[in-house]
Amino acid sequence: MPAGSRATSQMEIPVIDLKGLDAAAAAGDDRSRTMERLHEACQDWGFFWVENHGVDAALMEEVKRFVYGHYEEHLEGSFYSSDLAKNLQLRKDNDGDGGATDQFDWETTYFIQHRPKNNVADFPEIPPATREAMDAYIAQMVALAERLAEGMSLNLGLDGGLISDTFAPPFVGTKFAMYPACPRPDLVWGLRAHTDAGGIILLLQDDAVGGLEFHKGGREWVPVGPTKGGRIFVNIGDQLEVLSGGAYKSVVHRVAAGTEGRRLSVATFYNPGPDAVVSPATSTSSAAAYPGPYRYGDYLDYYQGTKFGDKAARFQAVKNKLSG
Repeated sequence: MPAGSRATSQMEIPVIDLKGLDAAAAAGDDRSRTMERLHEACQDWGFFWVENHGVDAALMEEVKRFVYGHYEEHLEGSFYSSDLAKNLQLRKDNDGDGGATDQFDWETTYFIQHRPKNNVADFPEIPPATREAMDAYIAQMVALAERLAEGMSLNLGLDGGLISDTFAPPFVGTKFAMYPACPRPDLVWGLRAHTDAGGIILLLQDDAVGGLEFHKGGREWVPVGPTKGGRIFVNIGDQLEVLSGGAYKSVVHRVAAGTEGRRLSVATFYNPGPDAVVSPATSTSSAAAYPGPYRYGDYLDYYQGTKFGDKAARFQAVKNKLSG
């Protein structure tokens, strides 16, 4: 690989059954156990699977069918004729220097914003029926994000609406990505290591091809295998780390390029609105290390140029800017 090595850890990523948060279980032990598991997953891992999450399986399959079809019809040909693909192929054929590739990502992506504004009209190739299915899917994903936000807030000893209220009106958007088969996965990443800038990230991913890896505890890379049983993968972004005063941490992750198959990734971001004001909401011993209050849009502007850099340095730079 261009940096580091493939993940080899066999640690079991937490799986949280959200039926324990249903109204019927609200007064029982199931809710307490589920809340405890959610807290442990956020505190000790920063990423986890959820099942019985309330997102309709048929909608999930419809979204995946759309992404595969859209890629095949509109993106695959142009991707493999791109300079990145051509340069990598040259290096495969004659082992010459076909151009630097380690600062590029072996992925083809597009981004659709859903809330507070919807820009799906910028994609006229998406038929009306698919737009309706996507709207229904996003509504259920937002409901899931809000359930998780409430649980996280309560587990941090805060008002249950604190995270959602801080984010309001939330920015909700989806990154649709395909990671095609790569001729030289030793020379390029599917996506370089980074943390996510925002709040709660909900991932509908491939059920056959792996590649996603998370760096747990700063010690080892943990592979996130293909989806099983209709689960959704969740990870925490930088803003939840700040809000929690470091109790919950965003985690560095990456996507390894592979020679076999193609990997689908549909990541929905439940983020603060650009004018949301973020600061630590807890009095943890490490809260003073975080910046705030700051406008999320300003943080995001800085993140754009430092996404693949050190997260701690980014927090410190924002903190220095506020005190300057």
